Amino acid sequence: MKGIAVFYKPKGWSSYDVIRFLKKELKEKKIGHGGTLDPLAEGVLIIGIGKEGTKKLTEFLKGKEKEYIATIALGAISDTYDAEGKITSLEVKELPKEDKIRECLKKFEGKILQKPPAFSAIKVSGVPAYKLARKGKDIKIQPKEVEILRIELLDYQLKKPESILKVKLLVKSGFYVRSFANDLGKMLKTGGYLKELVRTKVGNFTIQEAITLEDFKKGNLELYFKAYGRVQGVGFRFFAQKWASLLGINGKAENLEDGSIEIIAQGGEEKLQRFLDKILVGPTFAKVEKVFYYFRKSQDPFLDFRIY
Repeated sequence: MKGIAVFYKPKGWSSYDVIRFLKKELKEKKIGHGGTLDPLAEGVLIIGIGKEGTKKLTEFLKGKEKEYIATIALGAISDTYDAEGKITSLEVKELPKEDKIRECLKKFEGKILQKPPAFSAIKVSGVPAYKLARKGKDIKIQPKEVEILRIELLDYQLKKPESILKVKLLVKSGFYVRSFANDLGKMLKTGGYLKELVRTKVGNFTIQEAITLEDFKKGNLELYFKAYGRVQGVGFRFFAQKWASLLGINGKAENLEDGSIEIIAQGGEEKLQRFLDKILVGPTFAKVEKVFYYFRKSQDPFLDFRIY
């Protein structure tokens, strides 16, 4: 497996734990990821595999929007702004009603100044802030401009000692959901911290496509491939079908109206990589000028390899 892949980071794993797992499974030294998820969080993690894949990470992710579903506890604060830190319960005289919650959420939409958590990897005088925070150092982190494109209240459970609210956030890169939870708690005068977090989307990559560790082990994988150039009228679809048949791969090959060819292939990691190596070159008279491809969880299953 080379290039870009959409993985599902499980809760309790660090982002690097996923890379460590893949390095062992793929026997590949050069693997990177785009957009760290804390161990508390789970969801979409974009992986770059091999020299080409790690180079493409910036191209695929630069300026991309991210979508999260955040579960926030009110009535307490955390020194890390999430459930992994030291939790301190607060005495709240009156819990806010739903209309108050919605009113406050509205104030966060758009461009705002946000202070990153002290327990984060952001550098302070060249040192990761979390290292200084663990030593009890007084850390001065300057707020930075971030942007929330959309906030949607999904659920609100009003109760004591902690009220729970669940929100969906669409944000630009650089946004800290932990800081948002803490800031929202301040605005509501209840205190608040991030209890759970799921990243559901990065750019156009969705959680439905994300490969779980179990998917990877079972070979429940899919290659999405699109090529431009002299790829129609040169037997490319039949070439793909031939190699799919030889490798025991199901899927489809289809000529699109924009002059490109789209190929979807389903199978195990090794077979899909061998198949990719073939179609990147194409048949004798083809000239592949531009390609877009990535690995994802197998979507609707094919029973054979079809030509359209």
